[in-house]
Amino acid sequence: MTWPVAFSDVTGAAERIRPYLSPSPLRAYPTLDAAVGHGISVLVKHENFLPTGAFKVRNGLAAITALPEVALGRGVVAASTGNHGQGLAYAGARLGVAVTICVPVGNNPEKNAGIRALGATVIEEGRDYDEATEVAGRLVRERGLTLVHSTNSPAVVAGAGTLTLEVLQAHPELDAMVIALGGGSQAVGAMTVARELAPRLRVFAVQAAGACATHDAWHSGVVRTLARADTFAEGLATRSVYEFTFDALRAGLAGFITVTDAEIAEAMRLLLRTTHTLVEGAGAAGLAGLLRLRTTLAGQQVGIVLSGANVDEASLRRVMNREI
Repeated sequence: MTWPVAFSDVTGAAERIRPYLSPSPLRAYPTLDAAVGHGISVLVKHENFLPTGAFKVRNGLAAITALPEVALGRGVVAASTGNHGQGLAYAGARLGVAVTICVPVGNNPEKNAGIRALGATVIEEGRDYDEATEVAGRLVRERGLTLVHSTNSPAVVAGAGTLTLEVLQAHPELDAMVIALGGGSQAVGAMTVARELAPRLRVFAVQAAGACATHDAWHSGVVRTLARADTFAEGLATRSVYEFTFDALRAGLAGFITVTDAEIAEAMRLLLRTTHTLVEGAGAAGLAGLLRLRTTLAGQQVGIVLSGANVDEASLRRVMNREI
């Protein structure tokens, strides 16, 4: 197979975004290590501390800084459940580019407000992310906007890879990473960097049990679109397999599991107790996966990514009241 992005694409993205984005912290927490157990040392990549509260700001900056002037002049459009939209909106605000974000009806209202506050136009249409993607495609045809897909884009995947570049530059002896997967940009970005800097590093993917299209296809080899995505972790709420990342996921992942919403919610509570930082559902899925994999990863140094902090108040209340 042809790997979707090269290591040079990631280092190029890192150079382009450096003027706009400082590296996120990489921290260890003895209380988290004790909670995980099995002799595992956990390194936590705090993407929840970035501007817009999520790793997707890397993707937005990497994508917009890679576009030609003619495309920037037309403006960009994307579908998002929030974090990709906020990342693009942030990049557009910093670089003077008009941004339109298509979100599903009933999307996280706080994420919608965050996108608008950064100056982007928000269009609410479709019942989920996949239908919002169709709306974005329509705007490309009707208005000539440039699509920046949240996954099917070399610049986006390269941008996501910059987080693992920072991890391995700081901690090259890492044994494994456990990464939440919606479309796959984080995981493929991580494997791209590991192939160059740390070939022994194993990357494991975690998907929500109620939105498991890629997980199921990875294991069975049969690609199908689900009828619905049923998870409160909207960053993982996809029904489809993404062609740009799928072959690399099948070729490179060391393993792929699912976790329930209850396991994600418990991971959110554990992170609050041990790191005293807030994450959204998708941001806690890596830890939820690590807890499932702790026998496999016993005695190893394992990285997890807190990919986002943008949980809405209603969902957070349900999590803290143990209603999920």
